[in-house]
Amino acid sequence: MKRVRKEERHSEKLQVLLGSTADSLAVESASTENVSSHGLRVRTGRPWEQDTVLMVLSSERELWARAKVVYRQALSDNTFALGLEILARAGGWTAP
Repeated sequence: MKRVRKEERHSEKLQVLLGSTADSLAVESASTENVSSHGLRVRTGRPWEQDTVLMVLSSERELWARAKVVYRQALSDNTFALGLEILARAGGWTAP
């Protein structure tokens, strides 16, 4: 069954840090491709597993979120696109 988006996503490029809530040493820099108040898509060099809970931090606009990996897509340039579902957040993740 195909999932239906609850709202439109906005194309927005933000530099973020992704960190595992289970392993404090698992941290990496990533960038967003699009965002909404319920989720975001990020491009990363690490193949995070589905259902992993991550902390997402952006210093650009003082945003943070706790999010779950809902999908991982391998891309042709040896990077990955992750679909993240926001579980909790501070700050607005939608475009102004």
